[in-house]
Amino acid sequence: MRATVPSLLALSVSVSFGTAVMAQAVMVTGTAARTAFDGGLALPTASDVVVVGKVVEVDPGEVEVVDRHGPKRPDPKGLRGPDPGPRKTVYKLAILQIEDRLVGGSGLTRVRVGFPAGTADNALTAGAAGLFWLTRHPDTDFYMPVGSPMTTKDADYAKERDRLKAVGRALDDPVAALKAKALGDRFEAARIILHSYLTPHGSAAREPVPDDENRLLVALLKELPWLPPGGTRVRPDGRLVPHREALWHRINAGELGFRHPDPPKRRPGDPPVDSDKLMDEATTRFLAESGDRIKLKRFVQK
Repeated sequence: MRATVPSLLALSVSVSFGTAVMAQAVMVTGTAARTAFDGGLALPTASDVVVVGKVVEVDPGEVEVVDRHGPKRPDPKGLRGPDPGPRKTVYKLAILQIEDRLVGGSGLTRVRVGFPAGTADNALTAGAAGLFWLTRHPDTDFYMPVGSPMTTKDADYAKERDRLKAVGRALDDPVAALKAKALGDRFEAARIILHSYLTPHGSAAREPVPDDENRLLVALLKELPWLPPGGTRVRPDGRLVPHREALWHRINAGELGFRHPDPPKRRPGDPPVDSDKLMDEATTRFLAESGDRIKLKRFVQK
């Protein structure tokens, strides 16, 4: 598995592979800053790794880092005087012992985690234990926390840990996840995998999805109906019912040659156009005629 997972992305909207841009790591707090929700599926966002761990030490010293990737304010008229140069941030460093790697971070057992000195935001203390969302600092060799850790005392700790383990398994072995017996499991795996492939993190370059994964993803798209029978997309537990529409906007179908169907001309008194029926017919026809030639792409993760 690559050592990264997606940066911030709102999963509920359609995003094109070709127009997505690289996101810089930001210091944010709260659950919304590190997860994206889509029909009950919360995925890690703005994070490189998610682990179960414990802070074993906080270095009493501090380290100053030059922020070479920070935004620069335009000053065409020179009103602010000489350019002060790159911004510098002073960090405290904690040593995090990793007990269980959930998402990303293959091979990691212990990492340095930096947080701004002199502030309570994302501060870590020795002995703190639980779930940690981390992102690699773009200008040095340590990680930064994305929000506060979820501790073992939190009511949903075990549920969140187990859920993230499932996400990690799908990303560790996409082929196995896409071969699951249950359609619902294959559908959830596809959502996780396409989410990771959709988001650039460290590179705007793209590459073809491996053949085995590509074949299984296309086969799943063929198997799924455009909408669930009865049209109900969400189950009582908040999970999505498997259907093609939920995946279609993650494959950049236009780049693959798909064209949205033109609505039929209407006359006064004609019933409204059923856009879902049109899309069902158009996507089914496209997959039947072009399925063997479809080659999905993913962002290269660095």
